[in-house]
Amino acid sequence: MIAKLTIFKTLAIASLTLITSGTVFAHSNHDHSTVPFKWQFSENLHSKIERNLNSAKPTGVIGLNPFEQKKFNHYGIKVGNKFNSIIQNIDITFERTSTGLKVTNASIFNTTMNGEILPLKKVSEVSKVSMQKHFHSGHNHDRLQVEWVFGETTNAKIVKHMFEGKGNLSVGLTNLEQDLLNEYGIKSGNKFQLSISGHNFLVERTSGGIIIFNHVEQENLAKADFMVKDNI
Repeated sequence: MIAKLTIFKTLAIASLTLITSGTVFAHSNHDHSTVPFKWQFSENLHSKIERNLNSAKPTGVIGLNPFEQKKFNHYGIKVGNKFNSIIQNIDITFERTSTGLKVTNASIFNTTMNGEILPLKKVSEVSKVSMQKHFHSGHNHDRLQVEWVFGETTNAKIVKHMFEGKGNLSVGLTNLEQDLLNEYGIKSGNKFQLSISGHNFLVERTSGGIIIFNHVEQENLAKADFMVKDNI
């Protein structure tokens, strides 16, 4: 309860600061469009944001390392773009900057994760994902109840591979994509759902990529028919 009150206070201060100095952050040469989904931070980055906002002098500015910068590029979140995420049941709007993330707004009223959540969400409970509960050390979770979404380039690669019907639908992943799965605790041998344009597939992570087994919702759906209907 104390922690929640603290973050309410710090977010209110950060929001007030940004509102009163809004002209400073308005760059005409940047695209400030809001990305139409909510982001689920990894446990490490989520903790870093909480520490910043709960500090005695919160800045509302969170630096990103090169890997984290590449991660947002992978999902098309450009410098100047805004997106939302939930931090301790508070809906926060972030803006990506050239060096990290900046808090631009916070609402204690809109606390639901509506719409698509990237890059990972629980299958059974869309509203909240607890990384600690689902990825604790010492356990081998063969089937994770999560849904993963790759960036546009990787999705297109997977769709092309499936359309060509190559072997057992084994798809290689880049080092960045492998690191992304590692960051969210999806290990080699784990099975999970993959979402592409609203279609869900059961997949397994391998040492070099993923193996796609079947369409989760409509297992007998013809792959060729699926490719014609979805323009990715």
